[in-house]
Amino acid sequence: MSITIKRADLERFLRSEGRRLLFGRRKTGKTFYARLTLPNYKYYIVRRGGKFFDPEEGEEYDLKVFLKLCDDNTIVDEFHRADPKFFDALQAGQCSGNFVLITSTIHFHKRFVDGPNAPLKGLFSIKKVGLISPIELMAGEIKTKKDLENLIWYQEPTHIGKNMENAILSGSIFARSLIGEILDEEDVTHSRRYDAILESIAAGKHSLSEISNHLYSENLIEKASTSYITKYINIMIKTGLIEKVELWGKKKGSYYRHVSPLTEIVYYLDAKYDLKDLDLSWGFIRDVVRVRLPFLIERFVERYMAEYFGLKPVKILKPEIDVALVKFKKLSVVAEVKWKKEITKKEMSAVEDKLGKFPSARKILVVPDKKDIPRTEIEVWDICALRENAKKLQIHKDKMQRIDAH
Repeated sequence: MSITIKRADLERFLRSEGRRLLFGRRKTGKTFYARLTLPNYKYYIVRRGGKFFDPEEGEEYDLKVFLKLCDDNTIVDEFHRADPKFFDALQAGQCSGNFVLITSTIHFHKRFVDGPNAPLKGLFSIKKVGLISPIELMAGEIKTKKDLENLIWYQEPTHIGKNMENAILSGSIFARSLIGEILDEEDVTHSRRYDAILESIAAGKHSLSEISNHLYSENLIEKASTSYITKYINIMIKTGLIEKVELWGKKKGSYYRHVSPLTEIVYYLDAKYDLKDLDLSWGFIRDVVRVRLPFLIERFVERYMAEYFGLKPVKILKPEIDVALVKFKKLSVVAEVKWKKEITKKEMSAVEDKLGKFPSARKILVVPDKKDIPRTEIEVWDICALRENAKKLQIHKDKMQRIDAH
């Protein structure tokens, strides 16, 4: 299936001209999309050791030579590896035209642009680049329920076009190597504790106490205390591996989960079935993934709705709600996702009762095809509605981009 991925926000940012800086974890498509959007820009990547490499010419240059070559319309990738004198030169006004910096780090990027002594503070427009959003994916060429099940994996740009089997089997190696690469770029040593935390979250342990108890049971920390894991949790939040969601309701606290559906399913398979050590057949893995797929679709829909409505996701555990979005301190949208061909009247009644507990919120049911469900007063979205709403939002963003250009 051919899918066109248009990243309207990122494209608008890159075409805005002036000094721009992209940052985000590795493998989110920063370099690819910058070069695709700005084909006339000269591209360099800074190698470890500080040399500026020109892949078109096959030449590398030291800082002094690069600053002489640096002209209007230039991209510098992994700029954080450069000699500190590079930032002094930027601060002094060199490379002052249309200039794009890219980095796959979080804490290094903040060192350059935050704080009173940051050398690039105020000199660049800045944008974080994450995974491809469900809105961007749905605005493409999706046609069927099966396509949506593939789009879940396409949030990872490196897996666009792969079917579920290829995405999962290749993803098992990709996910673990990605963790190491991300931590390495942040100058953090990759240890077993990071993998154990990712496994525990994927297996359903979403609070700090549950995660610390798991690591203690694995003899990876000295005590079952959250103080032993907060450093690791905070690093993985900052690097975009996991996210913290506010618990909504009487029970206060935070709910931790994977950002990438691919790392979530891979670490789930590791936690439950030792995928990394056993030669499991695709048939077995497929059956496990099928059981987990509704949860991944719920997350996909939540991220879709959060972007579409411009609202903040929260987690409601009693009763457990698939999607809950708030505006400031008010619950604004609640939604249930039933990704199955048929819904009985009894199931529909249960959905109505559950969502009815939130009288002031907009109530939505998401299904593959709304023609296959019983009559209900709840607002119903299906594949067609998700696709059309995404396209409308994309058209609006394109219109705003043209207005900004003028």
